[in-house]
Amino acid sequence: MDHNQPPFGDPRFQELDRLVRESERSMRELELAMRDLRELTGQGENRAGTVSARVDADSRPVEVRISARAMRLDPEELGREVVAAVRAAQEDHERRTQERLAGVATPDESLLSTFKRDLEELQDSYSREWDERLDGMRRGRRGRED
Repeated sequence: MDHNQPPFGDPRFQELDRLVRESERSMRELELAMRDLRELTGQGENRAGTVSARVDADSRPVEVRISARAMRLDPEELGREVVAAVRAAQEDHERRTQERLAGVATPDESLLSTFKRDLEELQDSYSREWDERLDGMRRGRRGRED
């Protein structure tokens, strides 16, 4: 092994560097997505369009609007229409959440295990290299002392 060559020339180090950059990019994307999800709402309405609802980032209802036409329904039917609008809003929220997360790259397990294995191999390699260098320096010092 060329002791004058910097360890950064090692292809394994370059691959680790690439993996770190990819991981950092994924974490930034995930942070942005999480921030967006905290503000994401959903909207929906019943089939007739007479009841609409809006849900917050936790998919909890925060607004329900009932038209004058819907107010003529009997209470049970109106209740079902309100539930339908809220469910439509929750489904909208879920769809929008999935769309937002679809573009986020997450580190895959095999990539992480490869990264860990390569890092351990590099550590072992450079540890052996430094041990060899130290042994050489000790032998050189003993040779001068003799």
